[in-house]
Amino acid sequence: MFKKAKARYGEKKYKKSERDVISYEDMPLDDYEQEKTEISPEAIKRILIGVCIAIVAGLIVFAFSNRDKLTWDNISTWWTYDVLGNAGNGFPVNIVGSEVASSNIAVEQGRVAYASDTSFVTLNSTGGEVANIQLRYSKPVMKSSGNKYLTYGLGGTGFQIQSFDEKLYTGEESENIFTGDIASNGVYCLVTEGNGYLSSLYVYNKSNNRIFKYSFSEYYITSVALNSDGSCGVACGIISEGGAVKTAVYLLDFSKEEPKSIYTINGDSIIDCEYLGDNRVALIGQSASYIIKDGDENYVTNSYEDRTLANYCFNTDTQTYTVALSRSGDGRSCALLQYNSNGDNKCDIDTDYSAESISSYKGVIGILDDNIVYSYNLDGKQRASHSVGTGSKKIILINDNEVCVLSANQIRQFNLNDISTDDTVTGQEN
Repeated sequence: MFKKAKARYGEKKYKKSERDVISYEDMPLDDYEQEKTEISPEAIKRILIGVCIAIVAGLIVFAFSNRDKLTWDNISTWWTYDVLGNAGNGFPVNIVGSEVASSNIAVEQGRVAYASDTSFVTLNSTGGEVANIQLRYSKPVMKSSGNKYLTYGLGGTGFQIQSFDEKLYTGEESENIFTGDIASNGVYCLVTEGNGYLSSLYVYNKSNNRIFKYSFSEYYITSVALNSDGSCGVACGIISEGGAVKTAVYLLDFSKEEPKSIYTINGDSIIDCEYLGDNRVALIGQSASYIIKDGDENYVTNSYEDRTLANYCFNTDTQTYTVALSRSGDGRSCALLQYNSNGDNKCDIDTDYSAESISSYKGVIGILDDNIVYSYNLDGKQRASHSVGTGSKKIILINDNEVCVLSANQIRQFNLNDISTDDTVTGQEN
């Protein structure tokens, strides 16, 4: 009744003219594969050259922004202890000795250095012990910059200079040591009793030869800091005048006999100082913080107002400093304020927590409260909270998410993004 179709759909033949306008979905695979766009060798060459230029430009920018850290010493240490081996078993690591003061620990590119009551110890990034050098100080103090370390006995005469993996020098001063500092190139300074003056400052080059001396007849020097290459320094001293505290801040160029500048701060005593860049100095006082710009007649004051200083930290990489100011008498309910090297406020974060320790890394601030680390972005948003185990007393942010923790008898490390429960740190105290 009906005639059968002469050909099935799958067997239908298309003329060339039909195939020119047919969609690619209906085009036979062999014909589709033949329609390829050829890229000329010249175009490929231009693309490769552009990619290489972009990579080289990125490396140049990275090297320039990290020029202070890309020293032969730092690169050699990284290659030897982080690339080639000497791996440890990870963290936690028990400390050597019976006690490490909160101020006697430093972390450089994930590598830990600390001074205990018996030893100066360094650890690679996986917790392997690199150096273990005996100390003989009743009250050890450690200062660090890059992979150079100064240790001395507070109120004693002995001191040592160490690199990350060995002792470089052992020395003695003729008078008792009050304070000191070291630069990453090995230049260091010590402040001692004055031998007829209130204080004396001695500066030594990396060959341990004295290159500068200055004696202070009016002020007791309580804190000092060196700039990045050890060519200049700041010394802060106090006296009592008419029942009130008076502070003097000396800016020193070690190529000149006399101070470049002397600033006076009435009614406040300086706790600590640090260079934020080679010509900006941050001062932490009891009632305010300050920025001194080399060459400026006046200094910038950032008052604590009616709040109490609970803690502080410097960050020379970002040229900032951060203070934790408590709104209550018990040290809780801290506001976190960060300032740049001009003294401009970068953030003001209100918390309900204390700041038993504080650390900053780029755009992150971390505080320790009752064995828990809380981290914040500069906009005030809380990033994480993480239990870090009993006995925790000092934190140092290694990067945005990782933290090194000094406890009563261990060095620990945590990723703050990991789930935090009490079980994660159970058994870490031995």
